[in-house]
Order: sequence, then C-alpha cells, then structure tokens
Amino acid sequence: MFSKLSLIAASLLVTLAAAAPPPPPLGTQNLCCIVVANKSNPVVQGIAVGASVDLSMIPSDMMLGAECTLLTVLGNTCSNTPVNCDSNQLGAQPAGLINLGCVPITL
Repeated sequence: MFSKLSLIAASLLVTLAAAAPPPPPLGTQNLCCIVVANKSNPVVQGIAVGASVDLSMIPSDMMLGAECTLLTVLGNTCSNTPVNCDSNQLGAQPAGLINLGCVPITL
C-alpha cells in the first residue's frame, strides 16, 4: 500500500514539474503584457506620455512590454503576450508600466 502511494505521489510531482515552465533567467522576469513593441509604437508612446516616462534614451530596436502583470510559476495563464523581460522597469506598477528588453516566451 505504501509503495503504491509513494508511486502516485512521485508521478504527481513529476507531472506538476513538467507542466511548469522553467524559472526566468537571473535578472529577468516573466510577464504577461498587453503590448509588446518598440518605442515608436503609438500605444507605447501614449502610455509613456501619460505616465511622464522619457523614452528618448531607449534604443529604437529594443522591445518593450507595456501594461504587464507578473507570471507566477504555477497557474501561468496569459491571454495577451507572455514575455521574459530584463528587470529594468519604467513606471510605478509592480511589474512596471513599461518593461525593457522583452522577448516572447512560450508557456
């Protein structure tokens, strides 16, 4: 009986571990963003202007994530664009109003 229970518990842990994406690399965070674009995108520009964020020092080819929420290890759901971004943020939201250096990821 005990060995069957151990086997079931081990199988459950393996299944949960396989379903969870790997943690983000050190110094980055996984986010779910409404907009992922460079600084010339009108939506990104509008958010920056509304929040008094200066984008002039951001390279034009850097991808930005705007209006993002943090993704946790368990229960990763994102109906917008899941990304991994540098931990550099502009704005006061917990995940940053605008996040720098974003790369799309697969959940």
